[in-house]
Amino acid sequence: MKQASCVWNKTFNSAVLGWNFVQLSCEWCVYICRSPTGTIIFSVHVNNIFSMASLAAKNDCFAALLKSRWEISELGPAKFTLGITFLRDCSTHTISLSQTAFIDKIVNKFNLSEAHPCETPMVAGLVLRRPDKTIPVPPEIVEWQARTPYCTLVGTLNYIAVGTHPDIAFAVGCLSSFMDCYMPEHWSAAICIVHYLKGMRTIGLTLGGTNPLHLVGYSDLDYANCPKMSRSISGYCFNIGSGAISWMSKKQHIVVDSSCYAKYIALHDSSHELLFLCELLTSLSFRPPAATPLLCDNDTACRLAKDHIGPPNVKHIHIKFHHIRELVEDGTISLTHMCSSDNTADILTKPLAREDFLRLWSYLGIQPSP
Repeated sequence: MKQASCVWNKTFNSAVLGWNFVQLSCEWCVYICRSPTGTIIFSVHVNNIFSMASLAAKNDCFAALLKSRWEISELGPAKFTLGITFLRDCSTHTISLSQTAFIDKIVNKFNLSEAHPCETPMVAGLVLRRPDKTIPVPPEIVEWQARTPYCTLVGTLNYIAVGTHPDIAFAVGCLSSFMDCYMPEHWSAAICIVHYLKGMRTIGLTLGGTNPLHLVGYSDLDYANCPKMSRSISGYCFNIGSGAISWMSKKQHIVVDSSCYAKYIALHDSSHELLFLCELLTSLSFRPPAATPLLCDNDTACRLAKDHIGPPNVKHIHIKFHHIRELVEDGTISLTHMCSSDNTADILTKPLAREDFLRLWSYLGIQPSP
């Protein structure tokens, strides 16, 4: 029944709260229970549960509670779920997430087993345009669109971009804007991503490591990237330790008249995710010790966020974007200017040449799986 998932969630939530777990207000799929004997945290996705505890006995106790209400399967330490492989390296305190099997499935599905890998997911400088809808589409193109699984491919690639490959987030986001009007050049660009993933099938997103576990954010923008609507592409990523834990690449909703204004909007969007991550970490007893650094390569936008007076030519900026000023003032965010060539979020805003792509690629924590 359509109501089944809702009823299951309410039933599960009621039982867990009765076991003295607390549901995180910022993320309703995560629960935590603290007691003198230890702490246990678990997350739930439909009927899949990942639990972690300060003591192995706490995990066993939690499993016993679940068994008292439902029939469950204990699969031990997480190794593979939802198409994602988990590999731990206790000597380096890292965990690697990869989707090798899922990528192989895509390669075989689209008959690209013999394809040559690409060095980047999108050719540097490539500009894809929407076709003019006032011009009738030729019959042969209509027939080609009917038999070409463009939407299926882009949707599948999006799952990889969201899961373990922030390096293809921009390319997939760009292609997703042509779902209703794709042409052969768009299909070729999508296939190029599969070629790239084929060469990177054993590459994983590595988290943890020996670096200090401090939250650091990067925000960037490509001004007026859209050739038809002149909208800009915003991108952000947040790192803890050696790798990225959150990233985004999307087109801004409005057209602005300067790169400063566009960067200011990008900072505003980044601050939303920063607030969520800070609240999540605080709920898990990992409260950031100081203001979270948010790095940006536009000095004017940084000064605008710190200066409440501002020059006359920025008085037209929409008031909602000034929320970041309060976050800077109360010490939640520490805005820092950085060199544009080292801004990790640059990989999320435009197609880059191989040298720049690989340099920023490593900053995301993407590396061969152990």
